[in-house]
Amino acid sequence: MSQQACHSQLLPIKLETDELISANNESAEYLFEPNAREILEELLPYYIENAIFQAFLEAKASEHSARMVAMKNASENAKELVSELQLIYNKSRQESITNELLEITTATLSLQG
Repeated sequence: MSQQACHSQLLPIKLETDELISANNESAEYLFEPNAREILEELLPYYIENAIFQAFLEAKASEHSARMVAMKNASENAKELVSELQLIYNKSRQESITNELLEITTATLSLQG
């Protein structure tokens, strides 16, 4: 997963190029009830609120994603560390057992000789 910073312009609202082309090709005139200004005054706050809310949701999802990746990496590193420490422990244990056997064998040989 990766994060990329981005910015988007809320106001003034820009239409996509396809929408502009199709709007220019049509000769029909639209009639707004109530007038366009009243509609814009009603819808614009909702548009801005939803755009900002979406940005917050995306930021929160990004944060959760980053935390999940960090926890996964930490878990993998801990498993590797446990494996390495287990190997070191087993080698030192084997070395101490070998030394004890050597001491017992040496003591037995010295008593027999």
